[in-house]
Amino acid sequence: MVIATTMPVMVILPEGSIEAMTLPRDDAKRLAILQQVVGGYIEAVALPGSRYMVINENGKDGPHTINQAATAIAHEAQAIMLSDYIAGPAIVISQDDLQ
Repeated sequence: MVIATTMPVMVILPEGSIEAMTLPRDDAKRLAILQQVVGGYIEAVALPGSRYMVINENGKDGPHTINQAATAIAHEAQAIMLSDYIAGPAIVISQDDLQ
């Protein structure tokens, strides 16, 4: 049996581009990379299909860029209020990989 040492995720950047990246399975290393990519402490927004959108929990504090693509996904999933938005990079990850 082969155990994967990395997991694939999708990063939605504020300017609208989407990048694939891999995260390590090691919890501490994975958390550090998630925090580095989103620019701070993480918040997980539940999406359908046992997935989460990981964002910066304080992403709206101070100057920030609205992530239109991530906001549209969150609105479609009814994961955030229609008056709310996602700021900065967002990472889509499976529920199992976020644990």
